[in-house]
Amino acid sequence: MNPSSMEPRSPQEEFASYGGRRLRYLVMGSGPPLVLFHGFLGSAENFETWFEALAQRRTLVIPDLPGFGSSTPLRDRVHIAEAMAAAVEPLLDELGISGGRFDVGGLCLGASPALALARRHEGDVGRLILHTPLLDPSLVRRRFHLQVAAMTAPGVFNGILWLSRRRVVSDLYKRLMVEGSDVDQAAAEMNFRNQTRADPRATREWLRDGLRRHDVDALAARTQPTLILAAAGDKIVDVEALRGLVHRLPQVQLAVIEEAGHGWNAEFVRRQLDVLTAFLDGARPAAA
Repeated sequence: MNPSSMEPRSPQEEFASYGGRRLRYLVMGSGPPLVLFHGFLGSAENFETWFEALAQRRTLVIPDLPGFGSSTPLRDRVHIAEAMAAAVEPLLDELGISGGRFDVGGLCLGASPALALARRHEGDVGRLILHTPLLDPSLVRRRFHLQVAAMTAPGVFNGILWLSRRRVVSDLYKRLMVEGSDVDQAAAEMNFRNQTRADPRATREWLRDGLRRHDVDALAARTQPTLILAAAGDKIVDVEALRGLVHRLPQVQLAVIEEAGHGWNAEFVRRQLDVLTAFLDGARPAAA
């Protein structure tokens, strides 16, 4: 398959393999490839509201990462960013993307494997999009560190996993502690379905890795355009600390969308797309 020959339409579901394991992915659009990594407990459908606008500019290749969506978990490896990125590389080889120019993006916890992939293919990756990335423990709010430490502790995690699959409990936690109340209901339904099918081992390992990342040096070493997109009211990423970091990295563009939080609604999506399409078109975006 030649990704650049695809035309914009509804995404096409495909399956590939890595080390004998199944990797499900969506592909659509036309133009240079853009590989997108979904967020925690997510799937390729995390980007559903981006499909139409981005597929007019890029060929979107969006895998379900190992252990999430319809992809099987890693067999003998810990689910850390580097392993997630490596699991996608056979797909890039199969599609003829490796060795050519392509862009990469990642959402929240998916920003870490996106940056890992960009580092592993330094000469090939052009534009990099990091949406609310967890780049360093100091850039994540302390209360979220405490939540995750408690929830993933031995003897506690199995109970938290059971509770996370009860819709009322899950919605209450996310509304109060993560996303806020103004969230698109269709997205909330999709997110809950995804979290009920996520592999428990992959869930725990990826979350713990995400909060231990020290990726600032890797970000600073990049010479190609990088966009960090964040919401001013995000309850996970410390946006003010992120502003301070990016101020020291002139090669990195930061767009902060005011009056928005970690959860997505129609207005937040519209303002995200204004920023993203400007960046992909070669302009320097500003938050709307």
